[in-house]
Formats: sequence, C-alpha cells, structure tokens
Amino acid sequence: MFAKIKSFIQKFKDNKSFRDASKKIDEGYFKEAEKILIEIKDSPYVEKEMLFFNLAGALIGQDKLKEGEKYLHKAVEVEAEQDYIWATLAEVNVLQRKWDEAEKAINKAIELEPDKSFYEIKKEVICGSDELKEDYLKHFALLKEAIEEQKNENWKKSVEILREAVEHYDRTGYVYNQIGAIYNNNLDNKELAAQFFKKAIEKEPDNKIFQKNLKHVLK
Repeated sequence: MFAKIKSFIQKFKDNKSFRDASKKIDEGYFKEAEKILIEIKDSPYVEKEMLFFNLAGALIGQDKLKEGEKYLHKAVEVEAEQDYIWATLAEVNVLQRKWDEAEKAINKAIELEPDKSFYEIKKEVICGSDELKEDYLKHFALLKEAIEEQKNENWKKSVEILREAVEHYDRTGYVYNQIGAIYNNNLDNKELAAQFFKKAIEKEPDNKIFQKNLKHVLK
C-alpha cells in the first residue's frame, strides 16, 4: 500500500515538473526548462516521446543544435508516427544547414499529415534557392532576438525586431500574430493589434487561433 502511495506521489511530481518545463519553453526560458527535464528524463511516469521532444526544444532554444537533434531522434525511436517530431527534426537540420536531412524529415511529416500546408511551406524553404534559405535563417535569428527582448519586457524593441524578421521571410502568419499579441497584451493598442491579426489571417486564412485573436480585439 505504501509503495502505491509513493508511486502516485512521484507520478504527480514528475508530471508537474514536465508541465512546468513546457511552460518555461513557451516563455523562452530554455535553460531552466532543460534543467527540469534532465532531472526527470528517466522517469517512468512521463511519456518518453514528449519528454525527449520537449528536451530537444529546450536545447535547440539555447543553440545546442546537435544535442537537440539527438533527443529528437530518441523521440522518433519511441514514436515514429508523430508528424510534429519529424517537422521539428527538419527545422533543426535547417538551422544546421543540413538540407538533405531536412528534406527527408519534412517529407516524412508531410507523409504523416498531408493536409498541413505549413509543412509544404517549410519544404519550399528547404528545397528553395540559396537566397531564400539565407533569408529564412536571418528571420529565425531575429525571432530569437525578439523573444529575449520580450523576456526583458522591451515590447517596442521586440516589435521592431519582429517587423525586421518579416522583411526577410513572411510566408506564414506567425510573426504577424506575435506582433498583434504584443500590441494587444502589452502596448494597449487594439487598433494596431487588429491590423496585424488581419495580416496573419491573410497568410493563413484557416488558422483558428489567428481568427480568435482578431475577434477578441474587435469586441
């Protein structure tokens, strides 16, 4: 009986740690997330592919690309039928300029989820011109800079960097949505927020999150 109680408590603690780490990743605190996930990486109570996937994200966020790629491969070994793992593996190979490996990974993601247009857009970069590839990499580097400014609550500076990012690459609505969110949540400007949410929707008309964000600011 005592063993069951102990096991239950440990399961609760490990899953709480996993949720805390996931939140840290969402907020851009990658080093802190890595520390938490390393402590529970051998836990039998957390889904292995998700633990490895999130640990990879924490490492990639710190530019530990080879280590991040290693954990993505571990995630694939556990569960090879999750498209988002393959798509992230494609991304980390892009960041390392390993274009052939990136193409194989994104093709696998497309095979698993052919209706996700975002994967086809990513494949355009992977198989595109050298200029397109370099522009995308500049875009990604600027996104990371913007996140650092957000952590320091430098909202206007973050918007400046995000605006620069879309000058290099604007095939998706992600950055426009981020700018809209900053104007709405941090700079108290619903009018500008609505403009950028609309731009995000122009890029991705079926994105329900963007639609919800626009509807919220237009109330």
